[in-house]
Amino acid sequence: MALVREARVSDVLRIVDMVEELRTAVAGPIPVDRPWTARTVAGLIASPDGIVLVSDGGFIAGSLQPTIINPRPIAMEHGWFARDRTGLALLRAFEAWAQDRGAALIQLSTGPTGLDLSRLGYRIAEKAWVK
Repeated sequence: MALVREARVSDVLRIVDMVEELRTAVAGPIPVDRPWTARTVAGLIASPDGIVLVSDGGFIAGSLQPTIINPRPIAMEHGWFARDRTGLALLRAFEAWAQDRGAALIQLSTGPTGLDLSRLGYRIAEKAWVK
């Protein structure tokens, strides 16, 4: 099993580098603002409602958020990337964190040609469109 742990502030710049790799991998429509991303990652690390998990070559970051539909929190993934085949281990750790905190559901995103997560019990609920 891959080593997955909670990120520390000392991991922030390495995670920002991986966010750059993530943007390239999914052909993200906007450039990474490195100072903003670093502040956001550090804020998630410090927040009781946030989580950033890392492996040697990957990360997943998210937070608990209510929706406009229901006040029950959902675990919203804000970024997920692995270059070292630890993606599933990161996801499983994120799922455990969400379940431990009573999340009603987990919301993930993938690139337009990304993974099919249906084999893991996920279903498509919405599509994101950008202009």
